[in-house]
Amino acid sequence: MSTHGFDAAPRRITRVMQALAFLAIAAGAASAQAPGVNNQRFEVTPDSAHRHVGDPIGLRFRVRLDERDLLYDTVPRPLTDLPEGVHILAVEKLRRGADRIYTGQAQVAFYRTGRQAVPLFGLPFMRAVKGVTRGILTSDSAFVEIEPLAPAGNPSLKDIKEIERQPGPDARVLAGLLGAAAVALVGGLLSRRRRVPPPVPAAKAALLPTGVGPYASALARLSEIELERWPARGEVERHYEAVADVIRQYLEHAHAVPALERTTSELRWALPPVLAEAGLGERCAVLLGQADLVKFARRQPDDMAAAALVLAARDLLGAWNERARSRSATESADALR
Repeated sequence: MSTHGFDAAPRRITRVMQALAFLAIAAGAASAQAPGVNNQRFEVTPDSAHRHVGDPIGLRFRVRLDERDLLYDTVPRPLTDLPEGVHILAVEKLRRGADRIYTGQAQVAFYRTGRQAVPLFGLPFMRAVKGVTRGILTSDSAFVEIEPLAPAGNPSLKDIKEIERQPGPDARVLAGLLGAAAVALVGGLLSRRRRVPPPVPAAKAALLPTGVGPYASALARLSEIELERWPARGEVERHYEAVADVIRQYLEHAHAVPALERTTSELRWALPPVLAEAGLGERCAVLLGQADLVKFARRQPDDMAAAALVLAARDLLGAWNERARSRSATESADALR
């Protein structure tokens, strides 16, 4: 009987083992020539695992880089478009510590209940080795549990008494009241024709913008909002929405930023550099985020917080206007040279 089949089997096993050994050596050489990201780490830790809808959630960033890495930007940015119901309220610049570890913070808010994924952030970096000029360091995954403001299910309503039927008013009395109201209405219409419209109060007339620019118009509108005193009348949401509209309309008219069509988080990243630098972008996001909490999460700030919102909006507009004027003056000077 031929032994050829028995001799071929060991030879095939030997060739397979040699091939596996070659692949292992090649993989080791490749990892030595092109260093991976084992020395990198971008950790994101929420300050709480449970929050209610619309509550700000703090995120702590901790970034460890390889000794050959250099960051292009120290502000973490979302890798993709944010899903519906997720707003980024603020993102701080990373600070480098003595141990070469970068740390920073951000604030987000969720408007959907259940287990929610924290947005993935990215940092562009370069590595001082041949062939690696630019890369993106991606943050770790993190999750939070968002709870509704109202208890789950259909809780029974309390303190609601049965409707008690009361006897209606006397028909003769009702007819008399309707007749008196009709007479009063006719008299009011006749007197209105002869009445001269009252002049606009001087204090309010001075606030009406006539042919002024977007900045002066925005300041005048903020002063009008202060005079309305909506929070004292129980209209907190109207107050916050009006202040947010002033900011958005100023960006539309003064800088052609489509602010009325974008969410707070989208607007934060759409701001031009002159309006986003020096922390102005974060201030804008925080201000509009407060208005979002009142509108979507039904927050009820007190009168002092409502007044502080107007002051913050006025300061932000002033800082934007000053930076825009400085940049315009610089560009004019450069054009004359």
